[in-house]
Amino acid sequence: MRAPAGREAEPEDGADRTPLLGESQPGTVPTCCSARYNLALLAFFGFFLLYALRVNLSVALVDMVEPNTSLANNTTSKVCPEHSSALNIPRNTTGKKYSWDADTQGWILGSFFYGYIITQIPGGYFARKIGGKLLLGFGILGTAVFTLFTPLAADLGVGYLIAVRALEGLGEGVTFPAMHAMWSSWAPPLERSKLLSISYAGAQLGTVVSLPLSGLICYYMNWIYVFYIFGALGVFWFLFWIGLANDTPETHRRISPTEREYILSSLKDQLSTQKSVPWEPMLKSLPLWAIVVAHFSYNWTFYTLLTLLPTYMKEILRFDAQEQTPKDTIQEILQDAAKIDASLLAPWQKINAFLIPHISFVLRGSAVAKVTLNKADKIVQQLVKWLFLPQRASNELVYIAHRHAWVPV
Repeated sequence: MRAPAGREAEPEDGADRTPLLGESQPGTVPTCCSARYNLALLAFFGFFLLYALRVNLSVALVDMVEPNTSLANNTTSKVCPEHSSALNIPRNTTGKKYSWDADTQGWILGSFFYGYIITQIPGGYFARKIGGKLLLGFGILGTAVFTLFTPLAADLGVGYLIAVRALEGLGEGVTFPAMHAMWSSWAPPLERSKLLSISYAGAQLGTVVSLPLSGLICYYMNWIYVFYIFGALGVFWFLFWIGLANDTPETHRRISPTEREYILSSLKDQLSTQKSVPWEPMLKSLPLWAIVVAHFSYNWTFYTLLTLLPTYMKEILRFDAQEQTPKDTIQEILQDAAKIDASLLAPWQKINAFLIPHISFVLRGSAVAKVTLNKADKIVQQLVKWLFLPQRASNELVYIAHRHAWVPV
């Protein structure tokens, strides 16, 4: 039946009333050089430096410690022979060495996470109060500044180095909550997966670049420059972030009126007006706990490899810093490829909330274990297979979580 003249036809019962599907389509708003994609690019480089600042110590520590300091009680240290490089290039040996045993090295590598875990939840609260721009910016700036002080702290003693690394963790702990808070005001729902994938892909790329680059810096220069170079880049990024980023489209001075209207109209019915946090329903939610377990499994395996693999390859597999770091980056390259490719498919899939993490988890859990590096790396393959067992199980938990989350309440 045709609607009366002068009135638009009302949607039938059961029709999709989501305003996003019928108005302000992204095709009418420019993408190139837009404010939201400029923000994603800034965030990309921010998380690039964030993870570079996080993992550089894992490589530098191999060069900071005196050889054979912790091998007296290590019965597997001589299983693999020394690997000789085909290129006979003299390496720099001016870096200061410290007599830190395995226990001390463990405290140094783990101290970052003692601070990192403290500011996770408070970071979300403060991002809501003061805005994500300042919180993210000063979080990365603080991490960069403390990174510049790392060589001095190492000279002063182990306690000072542990304290500096813990303070770096405090600064980095607020970054992801701050970025989430900013995207809640900037990302249109139809572009959310793409924008978040671009910004967070910098984390894996930062690991890809910093691992081999840190090894080369230690080999040809001095391990102190690992901290000076990445720390200085972090301070440099902060200046761009403060000058170009904004918390919301309303406060952005250079955004076009068309883009501002598109973002605001698409988010009009997206933000919750509920003041209190529904703690009890959250604690009783099986999908939530399934995602928690899956994320815990991923972080356990990822950070175990990220933190300890350089030391393992040096002390056990007997690779030099120049040889080992390219092998460490294969997993990160696969993660980046999966994240970007899946984000391009997401706008055309109703299951985009499941697709991205599932593809990424599968690649992290299986493809890396099948990469053959050389004969000596068979030990690493077995290690990866063993570590990724809980992660493969977490894939099913993610599937179950999203399957139950779709059931109407």
